[in-house]
Amino acid sequence: MGDSVYSEERLAPAVAEARNRTDLMRKLGLKASGGQRRVLQEKVARHGLDTSHFAKRSPWRKYPDVAIAEAAASSSSLRELALKLGATPATGTLSHIRRRVDAAGIDISHFPGIDRAELDLPFSTEELSAAAATAHSVRGARTEHPGRQPLARHTATHVARAAH
Repeated sequence: MGDSVYSEERLAPAVAEARNRTDLMRKLGLKASGGQRRVLQEKVARHGLDTSHFAKRSPWRKYPDVAIAEAAASSSSLRELALKLGATPATGTLSHIRRRVDAAGIDISHFPGIDRAELDLPFSTEELSAAAATAHSVRGARTEHPGRQPLARHTATHVARAAH
């Protein structure tokens, strides 16, 4: 086992010299794949080797849960939360922040529309169906109106598309 690429004798000096996991894989002559990376990470942890000197690549690590919680407390939406963290509020970013919020158990119940069981639209599905039969889009709704996106999702889900 001493000559295995995963032996402590081979891993210890390579880990000490490497700058990150990819560099470690290169030094050990391993193919850079997710499976190999995962196995290597497990072996390094099992041997108790210190990787605190590895460079962190994920920008999300610079936002500890405490910073997210503080930003969430003074925000009124995920978009505003992202902006307070200095992130661009793109769809993927907002999804990522939402997962981080959920994982940390941060309270965002004060955000309008978050975890709403049902849509709070000022009309019935029947009224929406009748309007959709003559409409071509939801563009008439103001962009900043909180009902525009739920309206579009509801229409796509519950209203048969009219042939225009």
